[in-house]
Amino acid sequence: MQDRTRLPDADTRALLQQIAARLLAERPQHPMRETLRLALALTFAERRHGYGTARAEHAEELLLAHAPAVGKGWTRSRYAEALREAAGGDR
Repeated sequence: MQDRTRLPDADTRALLQQIAARLLAERPQHPMRETLRLALALTFAERRHGYGTARAEHAEELLLAHAPAVGKGWTRSRYAEALREAAGGDR
């Protein structure tokens, strides 16, 4: 299990920021769901590292380790904020 007190690596930080940007750009006031968290981790990891590759699988695991759980009642924009925090802030 990943230590959440440490910052993620550069690749994971970039992916967290990209997912946050996507959530803010598309329906930011809609509810955020855990199923969407899982789907976005898989989608973004595979887009960056290739479908079905070991590197994509590893990237997905790191994303899910660093991406916080979805809080009750959170919107997509609130979750995007949490992702940016997990990535080390807006850098």
